[in-house]
Amino acid sequence: MSKSWRTALAVGVIVAVFAATSAGAAKFITGGDIKNGSIGLKDLSKAAKRGLKGKAGATGATGPQGPTGPQGPAGPASLSTTVRSQNFTADSGGSARGEVRCPAGMVATGGGVSPGLTLVTVTDEPSGDGQGWMGAANAGAPSDTMKVTVICTPGSATVLPTGS
Repeated sequence: MSKSWRTALAVGVIVAVFAATSAGAAKFITGGDIKNGSIGLKDLSKAAKRGLKGKAGATGATGPQGPTGPQGPAGPASLSTTVRSQNFTADSGGSARGEVRCPAGMVATGGGVSPGLTLVTVTDEPSGDGQGWMGAANAGAPSDTMKVTVICTPGSATVLPTGS
């Protein structure tokens, strides 16, 4: 095969490939050609992205009201609180211990211990039944005092085991 025939053949093949490719490129892509979920926001033109945005300040129509929910539990009859305090004097060994109880029908919601000048608090916690506050202090001088305070509110207490 002569050189001119090879050149003509090569040009012919290139022209045929180009014609086949450009004929395929002339086909429009439709929604049926695109797999659902395969086009991302980055694949859209700026104009298409603008078209996705609603108008500033525009809101949709209000939907229908949902069904009424169940009645909640009744709140407490009273939100009153009672604060009780009592001073406890250290014994001859320098230890003071004491508990302040809530009135009947009330439970402890908080409390605290204020040791005297020379006492060091070792216990500052609610009573085991939740109806008072306990305190203990050591290393104080005899006759030093500590103050135990409890904050009480109407109700009942459920005491759970430690760690629950």
